[in-house]
Amino acid sequence: MAELLLVEDEANARKILCIGLEMQGHQVFTCDGSDCAEAALRQRRFDVVLTDLRMDGRDAGIDVVCSSQRIQPGIPVLLLTAYASAETAVAAMKEGAFDYLTKPVSAEELADAVERALLSVSTDAQPPVDSEAEVAQDSDIMLGESEPMQRIRERLQRAAKSNFTVLITGESGTGKELAARYIHEHSERHNGAFVPVHCGAIPEGLFESELFGHRKGAFTGAETDRTGLIEAADGGILFLDEVGEMPLPAQVKLLRALQEKRIRRVGDDHEHDVDVRVIAATNRDLEAEVGKGNFREDLFFRLNVVPVHLPPLRQRREDIPLLAKAMVRQWGEGRVRLTESCLARLVQLPFMGNVRELENLLQRMLALSDREDLDVDLLNELYSAAPKDTRISLSTLEEQQQNLDSWMQEQEKQLIREALHASAGNITKAAEKLGISFRSLRYRLKKLGLNGGDE
Repeated sequence: MAELLLVEDEANARKILCIGLEMQGHQVFTCDGSDCAEAALRQRRFDVVLTDLRMDGRDAGIDVVCSSQRIQPGIPVLLLTAYASAETAVAAMKEGAFDYLTKPVSAEELADAVERALLSVSTDAQPPVDSEAEVAQDSDIMLGESEPMQRIRERLQRAAKSNFTVLITGESGTGKELAARYIHEHSERHNGAFVPVHCGAIPEGLFESELFGHRKGAFTGAETDRTGLIEAADGGILFLDEVGEMPLPAQVKLLRALQEKRIRRVGDDHEHDVDVRVIAATNRDLEAEVGKGNFREDLFFRLNVVPVHLPPLRQRREDIPLLAKAMVRQWGEGRVRLTESCLARLVQLPFMGNVRELENLLQRMLALSDREDLDVDLLNELYSAAPKDTRISLSTLEEQQQNLDSWMQEQEKQLIREALHASAGNITKAAEKLGISFRSLRYRLKKLGLNGGDE
């Protein structure tokens, strides 16, 4: 359990955030402004500070960042902000903020950010006590002693020492963003911003404005000047997640920005120099997408200077016990352990959702267990003991009087329904579970006659 200081001037938002953090097992102290936060910081030692950026009609969150670093040097501060405030958020990070989260923030995102912040402190303060703990020093980033993971860590370390673009590939849930953050934290740009952009979540018509920013009056609704995400990452790293979802017009503009190291806001007559390193990630085969005409070949070569492929968890099963024990040790505060029979069973599971699925399974076990030992009985209760045989033969199609297209459509419907149900109807999260983009899932829902709440 950690002691957190939450600074939020809106009462309802403060209450909701507080409840979510307390459900994670933390003790939360709340303040409604920067003055209250400064007084609290002088009276008590906190593990992490979370603050809204915009309070009392101004960017008072920057004051909270500054007072936190002045009164309790080194304390991680998480800033809650929005795309429209990216420029100010980056300024706050230069003042010492650990990271910033874009609103609205989900409970899962908040929990992950707090854990990263806590681990950053423990990593700096505590020397490793054994080989297993030493491997866990980089959070859940690339844990494992298998040969594939040793090669990956070596590649990431080499990538961190250069300033070239990096293309990270791998299935959904393999930790592509964590790998990008590893490069950022170990590079000369670690004091600069790390700006993540999920390309599949940005509407096609807003790509240029989101990436490059715009001037007031550039188009209907542009009521103020806005800093784009590329400019917000100046001096740091821009992480383009699911870059294969980027529309072709935006690919052209991104390529020019990478080549010229200059950008022009929408509606602006002048260009601005930017110093940004780009790390891109995708679960698609970009070379195949180039062949189909969906991705520019010149941009692919520009991004693929340092290729990093993350293997699925099922291809490095020997790492599962180390991963699982590190996660349980972190979340269970050292009081909970996995039995040997439980670890042996974990190694046998398919984990098609990779590390993300392992995390989800262990979190459910911790939440539902009232014992210090997590045993195989609970694991089998939460995870269907025998995976269903989804194979189909030609005779089965004939018996069911189906053709291949209709059978595949039914399977697609079933998987989408399961993903929506597991995500409580949230299309973005369902798309992540299925390993496809938001736009792709939205298209499939329309094609199959489903809706976001269809379970």
